[in-house]
Formats: sequence, structure tokens, C-alpha cells
Amino acid sequence: MKSSERLITVVTAIGLAVILTSCDQFDDNAVSKSSETAECGQQAPGSSASSDFTATLTDAEIATLMHMREEEKVARDVYNKFFSLYNMPIFQNIAISEQRHMDAVLNLIVGYGLTDPVEGKGPGEFTPAFQGLYDELIAKGTNLTEALKVGVAIEELDIADLEKAIGSTEVDNILTVYNNLLAGSRNHLRAFSSRL
Repeated sequence: MKSSERLITVVTAIGLAVILTSCDQFDDNAVSKSSETAECGQQAPGSSASSDFTATLTDAEIATLMHMREEEKVARDVYNKFFSLYNMPIFQNIAISEQRHMDAVLNLIVGYGLTDPVEGKGPGEFTPAFQGLYDELIAKGTNLTEALKVGVAIEELDIADLEKAIGSTEVDNILTVYNNLLAGSRNHLRAFSSRL
């Protein structure tokens, strides 16, 4: 092997190691970095796996997509509200990441020709199924500590729902998105938990 080929191999290996270890970080800085770039392993819209929308979805798969889109919006809107109240960067950083989660689910909704359940809804506006949850979470965030506990609760709910969703589909592009969201939610949970 030529020395230039060895150098390329070493640089590639180092780059992969950096990428893989950065996906496990959970401090404010790492959350900020993940919000500035694509989430760990998330495929860009238009890539071959994410753009294959030939599967026929079951009613349950469609309902779960709609649920996940709105649940990610609840998280984003709650974190934005808490950032405006407490000015703690973790809320803003994770809200940006939640927007990426919303975008990933929207890519699936649009790709499968479905109607976005949050289209035209502003911050804090939801379908009746989620409005009560949002209002309850905001009401619980009476101080910074309680707001961080709400963050933990949101991420635990998201993780449970994503694990259930992953177990109920075999559609590759949906599984890819859900697994990426699950990894992100686990990072968010660690970030919030470390502040308590």
C-alpha cells in the first residue's frame, strides 16, 4: 500500500471515530453542535433510502407518523417557551434539534402523500389530542428545575413512543427516521437529566 493510501485510510478512520464519538456526547455544546448539523446518522431528504415512498402504509403506520409529528412539535414548542422564560441554552439547543425531528417526520408525511397534522398551527397550537398535553407540560414548568423535569418527562415519553413505533413497522425509511429520532431523544434525556 502506498503511503498516500495509508494516509487516506488513517484520516478516514480518525474522521469516523470522531463522528461516532460525537454522537454520544450530551453536554450543551454537543446538543448545540447536533442542532447546527444533521443529527447523527440522519439521512438527508432526497437520499435513496429516504426517498423510496413505494411502500403501502397501514392505518396504524399512518396514525403513528401523525402522532410522532405532533409529539415532536409539542417538545419543540415547550422547549422554546421554557427558553423564553428561563434563558437556559439547553432549551433553545434542543428545540432546534426537535425542529429537525419534525422535519424528518414531515419528509415521510409528504413523501407518502399524507396531510401534515400541524400545518398552519403556530407555537402552542395543536390538535385537540395534543393541546391538553402541551398546556399541562407548560403549567408544570413553574421554575427552572421543574422545567428541566418536564424536559426529562417529554424525552421519556418520546423514547417510549418511538420504541413502540419501531416495533410496529417494517418500512425501511420510517425505521431509519424513527431510529435516528430515538438516538436524538436519548441524547436529550441525558442532557436534561445531567442538569438535575
